[in-house]
Amino acid sequence: MKKYKEMTIDDLISRFLKEQTNENFADLIDRLINEEVIILDRGLNSDLKKLNDEAITPLVITDSEKKNYIPIFTNDDHIGGDLKKLTKVNHLFKDLCNDSVVDNNYIEGYVLNPFSHGLKLPKEVIKIVIKYKEEDK
Repeated sequence: MKKYKEMTIDDLISRFLKEQTNENFADLIDRLINEEVIILDRGLNSDLKKLNDEAITPLVITDSEKKNYIPIFTNDDHIGGDLKKLTKVNHLFKDLCNDSVVDNNYIEGYVLNPFSHGLKLPKEVIKIVIKYKEEDK
């Protein structure tokens, strides 16, 4: 079996979804934390807090439980249909994990590749990444 650092992000996501172990999840987050991901900007004014220094209004999607998530994509291949028309903004995953998401009552977290993998990364995961970033300083 390949070492996780040699695997693609998509392979790590698929591996975790198939075998949901703590080790597979840790490997995925460890690899994802410094990877560039894509968020989609709706280009609207909103009361959502800024995710970072850029004033963007991220696309928000609602799951079957009526919970709101910000979709993030590992590459353009995971963005489908009319969403390809929206402005793409690239960020490091760790930079998107901040208190503005954790403290937001409207957002439950992120969903990674919602139309292919659909891996939810709730606020608890974001808090872990924030803690990891602080320890890494």
